[in-house]
Amino acid sequence: MELMAVPKKKISKHKRGIRNGPKAFKPTPVIIRCRSCGRVKLPHFYCCSGERAIPDEQSNSNN
Repeated sequence: MELMAVPKKKISKHKRGIRNGPKAFKPTPVIIRCRSCGRVKLPHFYCCSGERAIPDEQSNSNN
């Protein structure tokens, strides 16, 4: 029968927090406005059901 590795002492909440601190989610400071509708969105995310054209460009291309 082989012995399994087990911790000798309980790790305190403080030590555990220090170790897991860098793994926490970071806040996302970058928020931009959609060019077509003006709603707030995150970069690299589609808004307005995926409409990618800018309204000014649409009016110029139709004329």
